[in-house]
Amino acid sequence: MTYLAVFEDKSRGVRRADLIAALERDWPTSVILERQGSQKSRDVVWSYTNDSQELEGYSHVDGTCIYLDSPLALAARFALWYRGLVPAEIDLVFCDDGYSFDGSIEAGMSVDDVIAIAADS
Repeated sequence: MTYLAVFEDKSRGVRRADLIAALERDWPTSVILERQGSQKSRDVVWSYTNDSQELEGYSHVDGTCIYLDSPLALAARFALWYRGLVPAEIDLVFCDDGYSFDGSIEAGMSVDDVIAIAADS
């Protein structure tokens, strides 16, 4: 399933260089590709694999959203990590690509709290 961590403030996107540096620092086994494919909306594209789960992620070119194609628990970890890249005063929403659920990711939340956003729908 595809999950999103998105905010609406188009003037405050996460810069591509900052996203790449944070991925390299915090998720060092990620494979990072820049501007992959022909879709103009995609910017930084990456994949991550741990022992039993895989994630394919990409950021929107305006820096206000990441798309996470993975199991829920891994998407929640990445969304919570992304919260740390977004200024605290900006509301960061976690949802799925069909917007069947959504909720704000607040500073100090746990992975289980983010997973509960989906479970509470």
